Amino acid sequence: MKISDTGIEITKRYFEALEHLKATKRIKSISSFTDEYNINRWNMMTVKNNPSTSVLKPEWLAYIIKYGVSPTWLLTGKGNIFLN
Repeated sequence: MKISDTGIEITKRYFEALEHLKATKRIKSISSFTDEYNINRWNMMTVKNNPSTSVLKPEWLAYIIKYGVSPTWLLTGKGNIFLN
């Protein structure tokens, strides 16, 4: 499956936001995040490593937004990464 350029950019921003959450200690680790939402970590890493062929699950976007990540930034790249 070929993922659109827009989809690839959303995926890249998603993982950028996860790293920011970890760096700012809003989450303890990627593993703690995946455990909290019952996400298969290997599946998530496959998406991270292959954004042009692996699909980011839409519910993952909903989970990360709960931590204050801007949905506008996540989907469009405009504005700040975090709300407030």
